[in-house]
Amino acid sequence: MYLTYDEFKALKISDISEENFKETITKAEIQIDMVTNFFYADGLHDLQSDLISSKKRLNMRAKAFKKALGLIVCYAIETGVSNSNDAISGNVKSLSIGRTHLDTSGTASVTYGKSAVPNEAMALLFRWGFLYKGVDYQ
Repeated sequence: MYLTYDEFKALKISDISEENFKETITKAEIQIDMVTNFFYADGLHDLQSDLISSKKRLNMRAKAFKKALGLIVCYAIETGVSNSNDAISGNVKSLSIGRTHLDTSGTASVTYGKSAVPNEAMALLFRWGFLYKGVDYQ
């Protein structure tokens, strides 16, 4: 598990219940793994090591990953879109989060591609290099 409920609460993104969090976190982890090409899932990178690293870049990258995962969890709970099929089918026609209300013709305008990952989470992941698809050259 990439994100605990206590870590989620510390992000101060939303005040969802622990029960809702536990129901959603597994699908959210699948979504973040798909868009990051399994960056932390395959053993090549260790999230916990990055969090305690003395290298600021690694530390900030790990924190951004957790925050993006928190955003995915919130989005899934608040909209009911927790997988790519929900996002593709366009079941969500309108969305209200707090005082913000969006009317959409589906979720394509608020998610990345055909995933259930909100654009805010993608912006964080992009900023810290999780979406890089090139070849490492030195």
